[in-house]
Amino acid sequence: MILLCSLLFWVNMRGENMNDGGMKYTYSGSGVDVLRNDEFTDYIKSVVKIPEWVVKEPTGYATILNFTNPPIVLTADGVGSKLLLHIEHGRWEDAAQDLIAMNYNDIVCVGGLPKAFVDYLGVNHIDKDHYEFVKALAKKLSEYDMALVAGETAEIPSIYSDRDWDVAGFCVGTLQRRIPVETINYEDLIIGLPASGFHSNGWSLIRKILKEEKISIKELDFDLLKGTKIYSEVTKVFELVKGIAHVTGGGILRALRRVLKDKGWEITIRLPDYMRWVLKYVEIEEGMRTFNMGYGMILIVSREILDKVLEITGGEVIGVVSKNTKIVVQ
Repeated sequence: MILLCSLLFWVNMRGENMNDGGMKYTYSGSGVDVLRNDEFTDYIKSVVKIPEWVVKEPTGYATILNFTNPPIVLTADGVGSKLLLHIEHGRWEDAAQDLIAMNYNDIVCVGGLPKAFVDYLGVNHIDKDHYEFVKALAKKLSEYDMALVAGETAEIPSIYSDRDWDVAGFCVGTLQRRIPVETINYEDLIIGLPASGFHSNGWSLIRKILKEEKISIKELDFDLLKGTKIYSEVTKVFELVKGIAHVTGGGILRALRRVLKDKGWEITIRLPDYMRWVLKYVEIEEGMRTFNMGYGMILIVSREILDKVLEITGGEVIGVVSKNTKIVVQ
């Protein structure tokens, strides 16, 4: 669990002031409490007995099942409340990409190669939107050498209103190499891979800002609903990296903590346009524990192989593993 009281004093701003003195919004104020989610996760761990054929994987991004050769990697995730905006604006390809990416990127973090996908649709009634979504899902999966192998669609009008529906994805891959996060050392370098946008986290907060500030997404200078980037290039550097972190729930701070554990980090963040926009309405500390801050995936590498990893992934060095923790935001 991230202790927020120990984080606030080392966040440094350089350049323009993002906060203009107006109303500031929080994730918890939009109805989502990340700490409450962590507590529930801890409870689940306390009541579940893990069998011996589950490989210990300290980052928790995906589960490795060691009863086949090679071992299987498994994960499950959804689009979240961003789906409400996809439905409103008919953005089926972006919704499909969000669903795939949230699973694909998690499997990659533990050294898995995603292969098979299963979906669950919960709807009021089946209509043309669901046909369009599934068509987009199958198409997008094929682009990443994956297949939609099964699924379930449930019409539940007693739960979902006329326009509401939800989708969950379940992804299976094969383990290529267990990522050795325990070998991370001080002075190893931190690489950030640029995000395509807000990806699929923090949308209860974003939607609250849009509603309260009466903002139309068509008025924005960037594509707010662009699908989450699928980091397929990372599968080509499994043998080179020491750690991989998918920046999802809990933002960039939680992602760094998941992979670095008790080590610190010194990083410099260059804010993209979409982050500069949201920081007009959100304090910088809240943004850092909610959003990706411009980087959807983080790699930890030794200095010796840095150039090769940068060439393959197109990432950029954003910092170093350190005993102290410092963040500079540009």
